[in-house]
Amino acid sequence: MPRPPLSDEDKQFLRAILAEPAELTAWLAYADWLDEYEERDRSEFLRLEVRFVARGTSQVERHRIATRLETLRPTLDPDWVAIFDRPPIENCDKVFEFRCPKKWEQLQGTDDPNVRHCRSCGEDVFYSQSLAEARTHAQMGRCVAVATGVDRFPGDLDQARPPEGVFMGMIRAHAPEPRAQPDGPKRPWWKFW
Repeated sequence: MPRPPLSDEDKQFLRAILAEPAELTAWLAYADWLDEYEERDRSEFLRLEVRFVARGTSQVERHRIATRLETLRPTLDPDWVAIFDRPPIENCDKVFEFRCPKKWEQLQGTDDPNVRHCRSCGEDVFYSQSLAEARTHAQMGRCVAVATGVDRFPGDLDQARPPEGVFMGMIRAHAPEPRAQPDGPKRPWWKFW
């Protein structure tokens, strides 16, 4: 069954959100509006995304939220979800000499819901619903954001399939980022003072 088109009111909220995606008050106002029109799944999705990044949210609660978001995601229009998804930006380290510190939700929206603009580096970032789509963008030298929930493996933007012996599991954008390790050999414990 095809999804109904977005109303003019939906589009107004989306334009405001895309103009300042990091401003979460607009997300909550949109969620309230969706509740009024009995769009419970979309409203819940927005509220969960906001709660996920709230300072007081515990790791246990984040895990529950991520699980519920994964349940809701396939029931919603993928282009609509792309507006609110929170994947990291990838493939910038091949184009630039730095790894982009931005996240998809922090980038400026464009007329295309699957493309956002990074004001820091001046590049467009392409949201990909699949690994194959992300690879195509990456091979063209574009920065990409892969939809949360896509099966991932290390180096998957460069390879057609996982290397032998690599577990095919989910690497979620909602998972905490690994801590950066200092360059060079580790210092002995006694040299820390």
